[in-house]
Amino acid sequence: MLLLTVVAFFLFAMPIVMLAVGAIRDATPGRPAQWSFDAFRRAYGDAGTYSVLGDSVLLALGVMVISTVTGLLLAFIVARTDTPLRRLVTPSMMLVIALPPLFYGISWAMLGNPRIGTINSFWQDLTGSETPLWDTYSWSGIVVVTSLKSTAFAYFLLLGPLMAMNRSLEEASRVFGAGRLRTFLRIDVPLLGPSLLGVCILSFVAGLEFFDVPLLLGTPAGIDVFATEIFSQIRDRTPADYGAAGALSLLLAVVVVALVVLQWRILGSRDFTTVTGKNDRTDRWSIGRWRWAGTLLIVGYVTLAVALPLAQLVAGSFQPYLGGGVYSTINYQLLFSEPATTAALRTTAIVAFVGGLCAILMTLLISYAITHSRSRLRRALEVMTWLPFAMPGIILALGIAWLFVSIPGLRSLYGSLGIVVIGLMISAVPLATRAVQPALRQVGRELEESARVSGARPVRMFFSIVVPLIAPSLLAGWFLVAILVSGNLTIPMLLSTTDSATVPLVVYNLHSQGETSQAAALFVILLGALLALFVVGSLTVWLISRSNRRRRDRTRPEAPSADQVTMTRPIPAASEAGRSTSGADVAAEPSAAVPGGLPTVVKSSGFRREP
Repeated sequence: MLLLTVVAFFLFAMPIVMLAVGAIRDATPGRPAQWSFDAFRRAYGDAGTYSVLGDSVLLALGVMVISTVTGLLLAFIVARTDTPLRRLVTPSMMLVIALPPLFYGISWAMLGNPRIGTINSFWQDLTGSETPLWDTYSWSGIVVVTSLKSTAFAYFLLLGPLMAMNRSLEEASRVFGAGRLRTFLRIDVPLLGPSLLGVCILSFVAGLEFFDVPLLLGTPAGIDVFATEIFSQIRDRTPADYGAAGALSLLLAVVVVALVVLQWRILGSRDFTTVTGKNDRTDRWSIGRWRWAGTLLIVGYVTLAVALPLAQLVAGSFQPYLGGGVYSTINYQLLFSEPATTAALRTTAIVAFVGGLCAILMTLLISYAITHSRSRLRRALEVMTWLPFAMPGIILALGIAWLFVSIPGLRSLYGSLGIVVIGLMISAVPLATRAVQPALRQVGRELEESARVSGARPVRMFFSIVVPLIAPSLLAGWFLVAILVSGNLTIPMLLSTTDSATVPLVVYNLHSQGETSQAAALFVILLGALLALFVVGSLTVWLISRSNRRRRDRTRPEAPSADQVTMTRPIPAASEAGRSTSGADVAAEPSAAVPGGLPTVVKSSGFRREP
């Protein structure tokens, strides 16, 4: 526990500490400096900082409202109604979560370009109007595109509570004359109080943390949020103002952590029990004509979040330039002829494989220590592993950069592939925890104790009992983390160089240089590789699960048939037998059905069962 705590403190807490240290130094990382608060004066003495902060809050509020309301409606439709196409929602939401935020930034930049975007070109050809239908390089574009991604998280957080809710409360409301809508607003929504509060806070935090979409859609329009402002302090200043970037990062980090703590405090003191020991009905509502409104909502969301962006990305990758009417494979030919493209693909594959594996292994060790130790350090260990979840990616990357540049022995790693892998692993550990911890909690302690009693050492017991039982969850978590790591832009943006650039960074550079069609083609290649990885991972997990089931079936003892089981007389009570009838004292008489008359140990259940 002590070793794991030290490692976790270095990986998860030290980047935040180094942010605070860097904010009060008057020099760049790794150089001699004096303590000073000039960075805070530069950052917070500028009136533009508060304007950016207000814009960030407005973006977060817009994302919170849209994603929470849309996620709640879709979750209610799937869990409680008989709306057609409801089975399409959950797979689509899984795809939305797996798609990187950069996917939405690139595709909607192509769809909503005010001059040559697909949507606006179609609208102008249809109506003859010279004004665009919708410019995604605007506040409305940033809010809507960001909300499409956040809605999937809100949906999954609300789907479980809605499916578990007791229907009898709604029945009582209906008996007393309330309609479906009033029942939903007066019964269902209040009972979902804890879940809705949690979703609102997480959606607000996500709105504050989003970087990819505001960078691609907001920066060209002169719209800055806190995350892009921190990035501009480093990339757009000569020399880079690391102190001001650290000072701004600390404010955002404090706000995010405060919101998470507020959620814990509010929900920890309230009781929202809706599932009891009484009979719970799970009937679906028949909502009549509202079924078609629900179907329209499903079709609209799936079209905007999946179908339209994906179709635009694929179609745009075959155009020589955005808006060009001729389709060809020239973009793919140019990409594969560039050594930088093949190097980026190779780097991304290494990062996804190694980073995902390291994140799962680290999570496995930490989760096993947390669930099997009674040490006081386990609480600190658990809190530290969740710190990256509460930190925006750009802040986490800045803290890691400060940490490695400030330590002489680790300074040589800055800009290398190693620090990119470490940064992506740190950012992925909270997600990997969601895949590993539930699987560990399902393994009974008696299995591990039996191995120890039989003489197995802890290491052998761990790899012979625990790891095989949770292998499907480990593999599924590994593949999921690899998919998300390969699409991460924020960590490579600050930690990589041209020699260690990943595909998302190359895509962003191509888009910034006006080569949007080539950027789309490269992203299509990445999505194809991720799809192949998902198929291989799903097949592997299915084969391992099937092998485990067959192994359990072969080793499971067969139940004796009816003619082999005889019930003998009841075991006399202790008062009648004159002695205790504990499990250790009660033994069966030698059985005639077993060669050699082997005794059968009997538990104090009142009857003795003999083969």
